[in-house]
Amino acid sequence: MDENMTVFYNKRTGSIKALVSGEQNMSMYGNEQEDYEQIYDFIVVPMDEYVFNNHNSFEVTNGALKIKQMAIPEKYL
Repeated sequence: MDENMTVFYNKRTGSIKALVSGEQNMSMYGNEQEDYEQIYDFIVVPMDEYVFNNHNSFEVTNGALKIKQMAIPEKYL
């Protein structure tokens, strides 16, 4: 199993667009690399199965993975 994973995310929103095991870079997008580099960036982090399987619950903020703020209705707090 890979020790790291690469997280591709939207530079503006921090929204995760792709996760791959191992270390990758933007060259994985081939001849569209320059286009993707305009919108997306990536970070390499230690492999975490929970994040890998639940990436919709995370975002990238200031270059680090963060859990998204969950909207909890006031009456349940």
